[in-house]
Amino acid sequence: MLKHFTWQQFLVAAFVLSLIWYIVIILLFYRHRIQDYLNGKNKDNNKPEPLGHAWDEEFEDEPLDDEDGLMGQPALPEGMSNLSMAQFGFAPRVSKASENREEDFENEKTIVGRERQQSVVPDVLEELKSIFHILETQQGTKQDFISLFGLVSAKYISIKGTASEQALNEYIRENVLFPISDEELGQLWK
Repeated sequence: MLKHFTWQQFLVAAFVLSLIWYIVIILLFYRHRIQDYLNGKNKDNNKPEPLGHAWDEEFEDEPLDDEDGLMGQPALPEGMSNLSMAQFGFAPRVSKASENREEDFENEKTIVGRERQQSVVPDVLEELKSIFHILETQQGTKQDFISLFGLVSAKYISIKGTASEQALNEYIRENVLFPISDEELGQLWK
């Protein structure tokens, strides 16, 4: 039976039935407003005044903008303070036209190199942990360790000859499954 209706007929019927539904709802729930509007009575102009309460008289004289509030001002966490815009600023920039320009450049170069080196050490430690895991699960030998570590030393060449190299050598000596000499550790980073 539904095959005999077209989409256009269905949409028109749905629209007409929806329109009738909303008209009935509006007439049922807003009947009084519609009657007042048609009779010329406008209730919006005669809004009722709110009822007074006994406690209203008590609060008339108190200011509404009390800064302290009932419990006082909130305390800032320890070590923090509020600053005005005039109290806040940045340190002045150091001029590059100083006499010790070459020393500043060398110091900056060593600081940047040290920071890079320190940021690489955790990466090397992670690679060493994976190598130790591989050697442990595969029963690797010293030759396997040397060949795997050759990839790490080639990847992180900036560690060679630094204090971090000594610390990493101590870490290797503590965690490797076989004895390793100082000479062999020195050969690892070449």
